[in-house]
Amino acid sequence: MQDYSFYSAILGLSSIWRILNVTVDERSRDIELHIRSQKGSKFTCPTCGALRFPSGASKARWLHENRLNIRFYISALIPIISCECCGEMKAEIPWQQAGSICEEHGLGDSKSNGETKPLQLF
Repeated sequence: MQDYSFYSAILGLSSIWRILNVTVDERSRDIELHIRSQKGSKFTCPTCGALRFPSGASKARWLHENRLNIRFYISALIPIISCECCGEMKAEIPWQQAGSICEEHGLGDSKSNGETKPLQLF
């Protein structure tokens, strides 16, 4: 098992998140982290603060600012929570930052047709 604690510390990941692996493309100098939540983790509703288990997931990939001519990507399954008060929404993620570019991919849920949708966050 690899030790990815350095990357976890940079991203501010809590114990509910784990880095599955890190890939480095030496030719392009791209680094990509693959992140998932731990099984059995509860997530806080961003609106009311209630703790909920995920009811689904959405696949997304972020491109963070280009530093030192290295592109830094994060690929993750983002838990979707169903809050009794607030409805269905994505769990908050610690690595999301203003200006980061995200591509979302549907995972066969009823609200997505599987197309990639580039998004500008914030």
